[in-house]
Amino acid sequence: MNKKKSILFRISGGRSKNKEFGLGHIYRAINLAEYFKKFTVYFLVEDYGGALQVLTKKDKKNIHVLNPEISLDEDIKITTKLVKDKKIDLLIVDKHDKITKSYVSKMKKILKTVVISDINKINYNADLIINGFIGFPNSIIKNKFKTKCLLGPKYQILPKNYEKNNEKFKNPQQILITFGGYDNQKIIESFCKEIIPFLESLKIKIILGAATKRSKELSQLDSTFNNLSIVNSIPNLKKDIKNTKFGFCGGGITTYEFAILQVPFAIICQYEHQIKTAQVWNKKEIALNLGYKNKLLEKNLRKIFVKISKNEIVLNNNSNFKIDGFGSKRIAEYLSKNILKSND
Repeated sequence: MNKKKSILFRISGGRSKNKEFGLGHIYRAINLAEYFKKFTVYFLVEDYGGALQVLTKKDKKNIHVLNPEISLDEDIKITTKLVKDKKIDLLIVDKHDKITKSYVSKMKKILKTVVISDINKINYNADLIINGFIGFPNSIIKNKFKTKCLLGPKYQILPKNYEKNNEKFKNPQQILITFGGYDNQKIIESFCKEIIPFLESLKIKIILGAATKRSKELSQLDSTFNNLSIVNSIPNLKKDIKNTKFGFCGGGITTYEFAILQVPFAIICQYEHQIKTAQVWNKKEIALNLGYKNKLLEKNLRKIFVKISKNEIVLNNNSNFKIDGFGSKRIAEYLSKNILKSND
């Protein structure tokens, strides 16, 4: 009888100031792992604060925690031991890019290794590259190492419930503000003063994120205005987006969730690498790119809220590309048929 195959996700993320990551890598691993029920799944996570909490809240097991910014040699040593002890068949790497190239090249010599990457980064010496960046056309190509790359929003890793996209709520009224699992730049605080004049006419919901602490100012606003709802996290972001008239988010995975449900949105970038994503959405006229948090942000927010209240914002929701919500399933099927199968 063939043994049950095992997959190890090497991921990183959490509450880390001035770092180029939040919890996006963690959520992608969680979303993709949902399609590997027939396999034994392990998580090796470099936790900068809140990552372990998110994994356990999502009922994930077999979690091994690494110290933040672990050295390359120690990382490889620990990963290799875990691979051998648990007889891992496939390593999926989705972490910050500081040492990913060296790490992947060395791990590939030990077992099948897949990289999930962002923006236009595809040149890793792995067995497969997955990159769902909106700036790539849906395609399968080879990189400079002759490694096959699955590219474009067709391969974007989203939660399983995005496979079914019914019509959104009729006449949605909600304005949704969410910046992922961790509001690194305290962008939400910039909304505090600007939303007050509109809370008589607009319903506004703020999702702080699992790793974001609630400020005193936000707590005071929440207790003062009936049209304002502030929560730390929600079980089903899709449901809230479907009931949204206009959204504000960072330049990460949430942009694809707004786009697939054809809800207009504005992007405020938390990290430098999100600028490229925001520029592409803006060029396609699917979202507004507000750039980084800066001195002009509050003034720009005020202008947008005025336009929202007057129904003056029109964005292109009938774009030439299509995000169908099957990216995670498509990737899992490809890995099962092509990568894992080759270990038999």
